[in-house]
Amino acid sequence: MLPAGAGANLEETISLYLELKPGQKADFEVVGLAAAAFSEAVKEIAYVLDPGLDVRLEFESGTEGSLSLNAVLKVLKTRDGQRGTLLGIVIGTSIAFVGDIRQWGSTRLLDYYFPKEERLQLDSAEIDRIASACKKVTEGKIASEPIKRVYKQLDRDDVITSVGTITAPNTKPPAPVPRSEFQIRAGLIPPVETSPKSRTARSTERLTLISPVLLHVHRVWRFISPFGEFSYLMEDEKFLDDLLTGKRRLTMKEGIQITAKIETDEVFEGGVWTPKQRHITKVVKIHKSPGRPDLFSQPVKRRSRKKKND
Repeated sequence: MLPAGAGANLEETISLYLELKPGQKADFEVVGLAAAAFSEAVKEIAYVLDPGLDVRLEFESGTEGSLSLNAVLKVLKTRDGQRGTLLGIVIGTSIAFVGDIRQWGSTRLLDYYFPKEERLQLDSAEIDRIASACKKVTEGKIASEPIKRVYKQLDRDDVITSVGTITAPNTKPPAPVPRSEFQIRAGLIPPVETSPKSRTARSTERLTLISPVLLHVHRVWRFISPFGEFSYLMEDEKFLDDLLTGKRRLTMKEGIQITAKIETDEVFEGGVWTPKQRHITKVVKIHKSPGRPDLFSQPVKRRSRKKKND
């Protein structure tokens, strides 16, 4: 990986990983057409994140057994801030090839694919752009047709048992899409109606506080998430008790962020899972802004001065 800087090209690797039946090889034409569609999907996502971006995919190699089509994604004309855009392209593409999208959102994929020091270089605006791109990909608003063509081609060869993406050699995808979903994701058959009609999705999210409710009851708090502004039922009783009993001091300021475990009640309507109620079951971390007072910071104890005897 190359550091961001004027005049320096940036590179990142994203590979389309195909799991094959033991001892068998994938059809050459199927892989070639799937790779071409994959390249088109990456370029469309790149264009949405930054229309002025000049990118190129170079397929370096493939491996036998579990086939890995290694694409080097190059930014040919570099300017400040494009490291975040490059990571956004990788994550935005990867989410289209994740089996359990609810459990593997943009934040968790960033944590899985990239080291901590690289993630920490992203500011909140870049993280929001990545999350927004992922949401549009999962909703079929970005790169829908080329992604469908990838699955359509892979469905032609029953040697291919699953597909995902990786960013490092000799690794496996976090949650590959099984062959049983290829035709659904290709748009060849409608999704199978899921029963029962309701479920609870669990995730960990980073939220920005808008309005708390300072009462010893389960009430709705308002937050901004990477996907928009929502109400969350505050159910972390220990956090609430610490806040209301003074173990944590409340000092109002803008931009308070928390990382919390979320449970979302969803109902299957119109062929999609629709969120109905979001619950915060545990506040995992409170993020402090350096050099600024924190909403949940502990009060500073001042030392009393002893009078000196004459």
